[in-house]
Amino acid sequence: MKTSFFSFAKMFSLAAVLLLANALTAQTAADEKTILGMTDKWMEISKLGDANAMTELYADKATAIFFDGTVVNGKEALRETFKVFMANPNPDDTMELDEKSVRFLDADHAVLTYRMHGTTNMGGQKMDWKGVGTAVLVRKGANWLIELNQDTPVMEMPGQ
Repeated sequence: MKTSFFSFAKMFSLAAVLLLANALTAQTAADEKTILGMTDKWMEISKLGDANAMTELYADKATAIFFDGTVVNGKEALRETFKVFMANPNPDDTMELDEKSVRFLDADHAVLTYRMHGTTNMGGQKMDWKGVGTAVLVRKGANWLIELNQDTPVMEMPGQ
């Protein structure tokens, strides 16, 4: 009788572990889809030039480091930076994100990496550019928010 009880207990424990693993995988997949969807939302908001909507993707104490090395801390400072940046859009500028990848640090923290490329007009010259970006996200209630965002230009190295 003891043997069958322990066998049942082992099987029950194994089933519980498998169900938990399945639930965690499903949750992670849903969260990954949400985070990757944020990149589409970010691109849409960028095209619309809506600094307020862009700022809502960021946490209150977020930090962003831009291509030119500018470091901006806090949601309100980010809002003002986005307003200035979006005030004079160049309709010929392009930007695309690809090679997006999400890595979960735990249930409430994730790292998003991506590659980006586009064209811009600087000083009357059309310029192609490439970059990589990283965003550290935190779950706040039902939402994922950006705590840190850094975009880094990619330079072609000699001999590559």
